[in-house]
Amino acid sequence: MSEDPWYAERRARWKPGRVRLLLVAESAPGDGGEIANRRFFYDENLTGKDGLFREVIRALYDDPTLTSRSGAKTPWLEKLKQDGVYLIDLAAVPVNYHSPSERAAALAHNIEAAVALATELAPSGVVLVKQNVFDLLERPVREAGLPLLHGAMIPFPGSGQQKRFRDRFADALARLENAD
Repeated sequence: MSEDPWYAERRARWKPGRVRLLLVAESAPGDGGEIANRRFFYDENLTGKDGLFREVIRALYDDPTLTSRSGAKTPWLEKLKQDGVYLIDLAAVPVNYHSPSERAAALAHNIEAAVALATELAPSGVVLVKQNVFDLLERPVREAGLPLLHGAMIPFPGSGQQKRFRDRFADALARLENAD
């Protein structure tokens, strides 16, 4: 199954010419059937539910103040693009409303495609976000010769995991800086 055009267009708009840091997350968040509820790392509007975006920006750019509002992400998305930071998802479709077995199947189905895309992007470093993404992709990413920047899971920055995300992401970023 291919990515919904709404997500694909936004992701393509912010793709850097050269990917320095590739983040791989689980999937874009589902909207529960309500398009008005749609949100995404690459959507220009910043909401209180943009935890991954907020924490990535805070880690990369010295903890700036981020205010939820329409268009608030645009300057930060421009900065990410300029700096070669890019996010892809393991699943082509949102899986957060799937049952655990459906979610696992959707993610497992996309491993080969995600690794192929990561290889094509040829990043200087790769970060896998979330336990299930790490468990599914660590070995294939390493076998593909991609530069995985961490040897332990980096949690998704929600449900009280923000500090653990920041600490582990910072460690991965330090490895990227040492590799450059």
